[in-house]
Amino acid sequence: MAQRFDVSLKILFRYSRGIIARALFGGGEISEWINVELPEVRNPRVDLVARMSTGELRHVELQSGNDARLPRRTAEYYLGFWRLFNEHVTQVVLYAGRETLAMAPRFRSPSMHFEFTILDLAQMDGLPLLESDDWGDNVLALLAQSDKEKVVSAVERQLRRLEGQEQADAAQTFVILSGIIGMEELIAQRLENDMIDLMENKVLGPVIRQGLAQGLEQGLEQGLEQGLAQGLAKGLEQGLEQGLEQGLEQGLEQGRQEGELEGMRSILFDVLVDHFGPLPVWVLDRVRSADREVIRQWTLRAHRTESFEALLGAR
Repeated sequence: MAQRFDVSLKILFRYSRGIIARALFGGGEISEWINVELPEVRNPRVDLVARMSTGELRHVELQSGNDARLPRRTAEYYLGFWRLFNEHVTQVVLYAGRETLAMAPRFRSPSMHFEFTILDLAQMDGLPLLESDDWGDNVLALLAQSDKEKVVSAVERQLRRLEGQEQADAAQTFVILSGIIGMEELIAQRLENDMIDLMENKVLGPVIRQGLAQGLEQGLEQGLEQGLAQGLAKGLEQGLEQGLEQGLEQGLEQGRQEGELEGMRSILFDVLVDHFGPLPVWVLDRVRSADREVIRQWTLRAHRTESFEALLGAR
């Protein structure tokens, strides 16, 4: 469960440049995300490491629960960074848990005193986050001190403004992070009707456009062939015009339908992986053979279902 929240927060900060992002990464621009695996550390996976435009390195660790090992682990990370980069790395922990923060921002031993920063979302005023133009701030306001109804309304407004993959990521992140405070089902139900409209109009946009392009290409080819054939009998100019028009209409409709269906499958695969983990072959085959309405229903019910079989039916 904690890993699920961490992944969602990582996605959020890939987009966000708002209040919380500036508190974590400083006021500068991020010039590079760095994937880091530290040598000789028992838990070598770090959450977010960024090279800032100023040259500074910043490490952000994401925590959704209290862990007594965190101070020592953060110190181990620092030493690992020093071995890897031979330079100082500023470290900040973002705590986004339901429990009251109980971890100290330091590690001490008889011969070592190490400190880092912890940003506790639950103790933050959610109003500035709610008023921010950054959707990451709006989503994180749900975990701060805020009016939850106002947060949901603000995020819904942002979802209507966003487009493409960012819109899908924002909606999914909002639903998943709401689970930290036990509101996941409520938020999912609240967004259901809006999300169907958004998916049909925006989230599937890139896939639809790809399908349209393929359909147009096929339609133009068919239209030219038909036009040439008609042109032999009725005149080349008239035949080409009619053939192209018919081909464009067929291509647009075919591309729209194929693009929408493929996009809905892609979204359902993402939701299933997030909720259940790796997808068995039979699940992939079942989804690929399902029609539009069945896929839509599965997508809406996925986060409230306990198994692949309960959602898709027996193998």
